[in-house]
Amino acid sequence: MIPRKAIAAAEAGASSAGAAPQEPVQDRLLDAALTCFRRMGGKRTRIEDIAAEAGLARTAIYRYYPNKRAIIAALATRWLAADEARLADIARDSGRSPAARLQAFLLADAENTRHYLADPCLVEVLDEVMRNIAVVMRQHRSHVRRHLAGLLAEGREAGAFRVGAADAQALAIDDLMASFHAPQLAAMFDRDSWRARAETAVDMILRAVRSR
Repeated sequence: MIPRKAIAAAEAGASSAGAAPQEPVQDRLLDAALTCFRRMGGKRTRIEDIAAEAGLARTAIYRYYPNKRAIIAALATRWLAADEARLADIARDSGRSPAARLQAFLLADAENTRHYLADPCLVEVLDEVMRNIAVVMRQHRSHVRRHLAGLLAEGREAGAFRVGAADAQALAIDDLMASFHAPQLAAMFDRDSWRARAETAVDMILRAVRSR
């Protein structure tokens, strides 16, 4: 059973993705938590360990995070917000055609999953989020779909994409690409195989949404 405070903290953190930078103390705590997770593993790390690494009293942590799960949610939210910012830049790149942006957007979204595989600590944290703090991932995918819908609407207005409800199209595309958003599946393939599969899927989507 996930504590209500942890869920609330996760929701607050996820919904603020892309907002103003966190307070220095919060960044300090998250950096300390990541250091501890890398050294001891997420399960063995205690709140006391994070406090000591940050040079703070244990009670100071509770001003910001009610428990370790809330810290994990905040860490994941910080990483995912950076992913969202990169995708937003692609979606807004007016120097490229809507089709080129859509292709780059979807491939970058797929590649975002793979870059976590280089660090076992990040994989452990994201696995905990996906299993027990799903609200963080739901909020992340909602933010990604918002950028995707804006890109689809722009392409429709330019005559590059088929007429249709951009929000519904974004949801359908996100569903079709869902297997590329799972770290466990990404770990089953080498980078070249993963890229080839993603390119094939994205090519099919582009052919489906382009105007005739």
